[in-house]
Amino acid sequence: MLSQIKEYLDDVRSRLHLDPVIEKQVIGELHTYFQDKILELQDNGLSEKEAAREAVRSFGRARVVARLMYEAYSKGNWTETLLAALPHLIVASLFVSRLWYHPVLAPLAFAVLVGVTLFGWWHGKPDWLYSWIGYALFPLIVGGYVCFPVLESAAAYIFLGRGSPPNILLLSLIGGFLVVSLWIIIHTTVRVARRDWILASMMLTPLPIMASWLFILDRAGGLFWGDLSAFQQWNASMALVLGMLAIASATFIRLRKRVLKGIALITLACISMTIIGNILWENQGFAGFLGIAVLSLIFLISPAILEVRASHREAGSEAWLTGDWIEHPSDTK
Repeated sequence: MLSQIKEYLDDVRSRLHLDPVIEKQVIGELHTYFQDKILELQDNGLSEKEAAREAVRSFGRARVVARLMYEAYSKGNWTETLLAALPHLIVASLFVSRLWYHPVLAPLAFAVLVGVTLFGWWHGKPDWLYSWIGYALFPLIVGGYVCFPVLESAAAYIFLGRGSPPNILLLSLIGGFLVVSLWIIIHTTVRVARRDWILASMMLTPLPIMASWLFILDRAGGLFWGDLSAFQQWNASMALVLGMLAIASATFIRLRKRVLKGIALITLACISMTIIGNILWENQGFAGFLGIAVLSLIFLISPAILEVRASHREAGSEAWLTGDWIEHPSDTK
């Protein structure tokens, strides 16, 4: 492939923000077009390099082409819309039915969320998948919450001389679990942000909401030791907010323009996080409400920094520029 065509396709692909299967289709179509166009121009007397340069010039700017391709392919069907909203609705149903504390059904629900997430991750990473990933990561946060009393006890003994000596083996296991959990969350966020920071925001949105709820439960006596009846006061609020996230995810899938997708998702997610933050933190007033809103907005747009710093293309990988990528895109994503 000529360097002019490689550079152009590279520029288009870096701006597509589509799932790998559709990116393969788009790049394959463009590659075929340029091959045919170059042959046509060569028949008219141009050299191969001149023909490639003219073909790129006549096709238009990569930014415009990528935007048009995105708008043509990014709108999901109603099945994909339902799949995007479904994880929020599943967790919301646990709050509505008051089954989030059930020792079997709640873990089973999150096992389903993790299973679907892994299936989607290994089968093309479609856009609807990213609303599932945040809930699939939440069990890692719960695991950290379970480990916290052991870490607190160990810190009290080491720094204050209180309590009994910590179990070194247990501390090592907990430390390993926390390191692996942190690595999974960071690595997943970076991978998703390389494709599209808006998808990373959609992925991360449930985490601060669920983590804040877990923290409030701990202040009210602890998830495993507190008064269950006292915990139910937040069920309706959590269900409402998760329902709003379901609407945000569904809206993201149905819209075509990327800027509208981003505005809709960030706005609804920011409102959801602000509402639940204000409720869980017991009505902090206008200043507190505004502070939570600003922090929520900063959190939601922070993946954009990752997209800038960690480019859309995997560092050092040029495999996609070959015909092999056009035939097997999932191997290089």
